[in-house]
Amino acid sequence: MSLNLSPGTLDTMAGIFAPAKKQRLGSGGGSPPPAKQGGTMLRLAVASMFPKATSRPGGGRQPYATKQAFGAGAQGAVSRRAIATMDRTARRVPEVLVRITGRQHGSGHVLANFAYISRLGHGTDKQLALYTSDEEVLRDGRAMQELAQDWQEWEMGDDARRKGATSLSMILSMPSGTDPERLKAAALDFAREEFANRSWVASLHIDRDHPHVHLTFARRDHDGRRFHPTRDDLFRYRQRFAQKLRDRGIEANATPAKARGVDPKHEPIAARKVRANGQVPRLDTNRLARAQRFANATTADPVRAILTEQQAVVRDAYLQSIAELSATPSVVNQTVAKSLQRFVEVLPDPEPNSIQAAHTLRVLRALDTRLGGLEAEASDAPADPIAAAIARSSAMRDRIEARRLRDQTDAVRSPEPVDPERQKEETRTPITRHDPATAPTDIDEVMRQVQERERARMARERERDRSPGRGGPTR
Repeated sequence: MSLNLSPGTLDTMAGIFAPAKKQRLGSGGGSPPPAKQGGTMLRLAVASMFPKATSRPGGGRQPYATKQAFGAGAQGAVSRRAIATMDRTARRVPEVLVRITGRQHGSGHVLANFAYISRLGHGTDKQLALYTSDEEVLRDGRAMQELAQDWQEWEMGDDARRKGATSLSMILSMPSGTDPERLKAAALDFAREEFANRSWVASLHIDRDHPHVHLTFARRDHDGRRFHPTRDDLFRYRQRFAQKLRDRGIEANATPAKARGVDPKHEPIAARKVRANGQVPRLDTNRLARAQRFANATTADPVRAILTEQQAVVRDAYLQSIAELSATPSVVNQTVAKSLQRFVEVLPDPEPNSIQAAHTLRVLRALDTRLGGLEAEASDAPADPIAAAIARSSAMRDRIEARRLRDQTDAVRSPEPVDPERQKEETRTPITRHDPATAPTDIDEVMRQVQERERARMARERERDRSPGRGGPTR
């Protein structure tokens, strides 16, 4: 016997698993729409003349959020899909990634995208197959050029002016360890169904630690309608791509960040690339400045309270589902309830991005202190902590190299000519030998000694070159 979640619990969970309608607070989501004016009383009067929709569970329409999160259908089918989604979330099944990566304007730009995703021009051993919506596999540059021109001509239509982007490109990815061939099959099947009325190309990439498929589709479909995917479209793409993977035996999930108990970062790709190069993006600088302002004012970041309240709503929704699943005699549902209970117990505490940035900076500074120990010259000191750690590591290597050169110079130094008077004086004076243990440890002193010995050696060689009888007869 399987338990169906109550309509109230199902609608509550749908609010957690459906995509957010607004951007995060303070993220600059644009101006709100103008308020509707006029006709309010007339609309209420007309609406009162019609019977209201029956409330569930007896029947009636499902809320849009429930359909968006768990699909449409009978109450039992929707409930089973909701329980399966919660179970995958509690087990932390890998999440699929579907992201728009760019827009291409004109046939030349489209051809450049085709060449990039197919590795055209990198040699036959590195070139990748380019699958098309016509069930063809392109490997020739001429065929790709013709296809790009066809897309551009169709985008232009009968108008000589360009309407906008000719194509859009996206990426479908899974974490490392995913079978690339089954991933490719799922992506191609997804493209055939989702973009059945438009042209597209796709190529599998396995050059990184995670396999992914690049998918580029024409912006104008076969009926002449132009299209750009919205947030809801991208969420639906994730859901369908995850289902295609599950159909092929790959566990995959597609849920919003709030359902997993984490706060979405909303970070642009450019900031991540700058951070990966060892630099501090402007986004992190602004977050650090925000954290410093609140620290100086000895007040808490108000975003923390907002995030705490949002997570409390998520936690209460899970606890409501756990109570209903635990009340059933079904062993499967009780197992899901226990898994959800463990998931809720380890939910991370919400933390604003400003606090996260400050914590990351403290970790980097501690790492810099452990790696170093040497003070870099003020003129060469890098601005960010990662570059400082690299500079200190380079200084350590320079010190080791200087010591090695000093030892080699002492070993191969040419003997000086013996002066009889000096030799007699040395026999009467105790010889004080240089103790290696007391050698100077400062890098500047070591380098100075090496340079002085090198200059002395070159001076002796010049004196020998000037001596008579060397270099042949004089003219």
